[in-house]
Amino acid sequence: MKPLIDRLLRTSGLPMTSRQFWRYSFLYWSFFSLIWYCQATMVWLLTPNGRMYYTETLYWLIELLFWWAATPVIIWCAQRFSLLRKQSASRFAMQLLTHVLIAALLYGLELVIEHLLLGSAIAHEQGRAITVRRVLVVFFLSFGTAFSQYMLLVVCYSVLTHIYKLQSLKEQNLQTELINEQLNTQLANAQLQALKMQLNPHFLFNTLHSIVSMLMGNQSRRAIQMVTTLSDLLRSVLMRQQANFLTLREEMTLAKQYLAIQAIRFEDRLTVEYDIAPEAEHCLLPQLILQPLVENAITHGIANRSESALIRIRAQRQEDVLLVEVFDNGLGQKGRRNTAGTGLGLSNTRSRLEKAYGDKAQLQFDQPPGGTTTIRLRIPCQCSLVHPSELKDALACERTAGLSSQTPGK
Repeated sequence: MKPLIDRLLRTSGLPMTSRQFWRYSFLYWSFFSLIWYCQATMVWLLTPNGRMYYTETLYWLIELLFWWAATPVIIWCAQRFSLLRKQSASRFAMQLLTHVLIAALLYGLELVIEHLLLGSAIAHEQGRAITVRRVLVVFFLSFGTAFSQYMLLVVCYSVLTHIYKLQSLKEQNLQTELINEQLNTQLANAQLQALKMQLNPHFLFNTLHSIVSMLMGNQSRRAIQMVTTLSDLLRSVLMRQQANFLTLREEMTLAKQYLAIQAIRFEDRLTVEYDIAPEAEHCLLPQLILQPLVENAITHGIANRSESALIRIRAQRQEDVLLVEVFDNGLGQKGRRNTAGTGLGLSNTRSRLEKAYGDKAQLQFDQPPGGTTTIRLRIPCQCSLVHPSELKDALACERTAGLSSQTPGK
């Protein structure tokens, strides 16, 4: 019997053991048996010359035990002939008729068992024989009550099962959404990491090419200085390689180290100005997101410029938006004809922004006809307090690179 009960409970999804099933079933049928017994007792007390036979007590006890034992059958019928699932009216009527027949069969079986066990005792007490006609009269008089209790159990079970299944589906949906969100986050992080892995070699190849050019041009002092500065930049990147996002302050430290390398390349021709609002320093942005913007200004803006070059980096917070501008006084449209925003570095930047912010990030180019270029980056501002140790590392990196707050190229 226990395997049958366990199977029924697994199918229903009700969170209970077989022992709890029998306990709750007993309480259910005991409730009605108690009502019936109290009703019979009150009739006996209020009837003149009434008499309470001991067989009536046994009758209620047998009835309780019978329906208690029949509960698994009723539950199986409730599962097999469900009234709550979506179905046509004719099928619903057939299911209901099936329950009527099953309830009639069970109630008839109960009366037969009671007649076999108590028929002789009742006939002896009441002085009359128990005939088939009398059993049929009792059946038709009491079947309505028995069927009501049967259907109440079927409906209660069906409703509880439906509620628990809905709750289980909600939990599964929530868990599925959570897993999907985690997978999407992992995928986005993996894609961001892949883009970052593409970005680093792109910058390194350009820098190493400059170092080789210096060595071939017998500029060993400048080459050694660039290698030293490059090692400082790589050390700073490695210190933060696990972080997908950095504060603007940390990102500016990396940008300054990169510009220090370019300052060596351009000697005294490069001037860099910074205008960073204090309230924007703790805004988060993707790691190394500014480096390709600055590299774009160097490569396409001022690399072919013989006179002094200027790069200006501004950052400010406008309510919930972080605005970063990279300006160069290069050739503008002439120096970037048909290439503005299409290089590998900027293409990766757009992809990283899309992965990190969706359509909430903007990367715009402004190139007036007379020259110069301004790249504007707008992203949602998410602030983070800088840990003292991180702040110390950032300041140490600035000192190592030998950068000033205004002109790292000088």
